[in-house]
Amino acid sequence: MWDNDRCYYVDIPSHKEDDGRLLVVEGDTKTIPFEIKRIFWVRDVKEGAERGQHATKRTRLVLIAVNGSCDVVVNDGSEERVYRLDDPTKGLYIDRMLWRTMKNFTPDCIVEAVCDMVFDRLDETYDSYNEYLDSLKG
Repeated sequence: MWDNDRCYYVDIPSHKEDDGRLLVVEGDTKTIPFEIKRIFWVRDVKEGAERGQHATKRTRLVLIAVNGSCDVVVNDGSEERVYRLDDPTKGLYIDRMLWRTMKNFTPDCIVEAVCDMVFDRLDETYDSYNEYLDSLKG
């Protein structure tokens, strides 16, 4: 069953100024619902390619399309939802233990990921969907 507090859009404050627009991301519940420990970007994704295709065991994150657009398919093991990232004033909060795939990138797409954990490649992700599903049973 889908739990709406595990994946949802967050508002990124935008301030129009005389010389441009300022967008602000702050952690510790001001904008991002956690303390920020890591930030990374995805860009230059080849046409038709997909990114992600995993679930994190402990990491929560917010994805923000700072330029261009893409779709994020989020799956909780029983239901799948598609979220569109096409506005830098809207981020997508994704809780731990949700399978996600990013696809349909525009050529100019840059996605910023803001995370609550430093990445541990050895013990942080389920890269196999079947392994992910098995972990939900136990």
